[in-house]
Amino acid sequence: MKNLFYGAVLALQFLTRIPLPVQCEVNDHSLKWALRFYPFAGCTIGVVLSVFFLLFSDIFPLYIVALGILSLWLFLTGGLHVDGFMDVTDAVGSNGNVEKKQEIMKDSRVGSFAVIALFFLLAWKCIVLFELLRIVEEGLWLYLLLIPILARFQALMQLYFFQPFQKKGMAYFWKSKLDKKDLWISFGWIFPFLWMEQTVLLIVLLQFVFSWLFGKWATKQFQGINGDTVGASIEGAELWNLFVVYVLFLLGME
Repeated sequence: MKNLFYGAVLALQFLTRIPLPVQCEVNDHSLKWALRFYPFAGCTIGVVLSVFFLLFSDIFPLYIVALGILSLWLFLTGGLHVDGFMDVTDAVGSNGNVEKKQEIMKDSRVGSFAVIALFFLLAWKCIVLFELLRIVEEGLWLYLLLIPILARFQALMQLYFFQPFQKKGMAYFWKSKLDKKDLWISFGWIFPFLWMEQTVLLIVLLQFVFSWLFGKWATKQFQGINGDTVGASIEGAELWNLFVVYVLFLLGME
């Protein structure tokens, strides 16, 4: 039970910037529980976003609410995954060989390509959020809760199914602790949603498609994954799922 608690705290400390002044015991058991609680970190983010939506969607104009949700989303993660996204887009934008791309990802400096890519990532997120606020209305809280959970579960899929390109770093470290049992336990955070809306199963299946495609793409670009590509996959998965929900509602499949 102690390791379970430590795992939950470690997951929040690693994947969010929520202040938790708890000194955790770090061992193989607590680290495995941290992996199992990756979706819990997403759930915590989703709860905050959903509460924000429920409190302010009837008070402020929709574009203010959309920007507020996005700002809060970034604040809760401290831009952690955005940093990985920028490193990856900088590397890919270089059009260099694999070794050059890997080198650029390690560089702490930000290039122009990363800035441009970040602008479009945030712009698309904000626009799709605004459209979802307009067409989904009260039911949006469920998807604001689900999407961060799914995005962090697929990060575990990246770690489980794809190999790091170097035998060091965060991706290699977490992968060494992860096994199939941990993946199934972490899926338990998604399972209750399957009974809430008929479209959730389709959203989950399409999330699996995204995770597989992204992992194959990262492997092709860098000969493997690392912490940056996993972080970028979280950002990509969140935008992907926002689009999926939007398209499903446009098609009348809600």
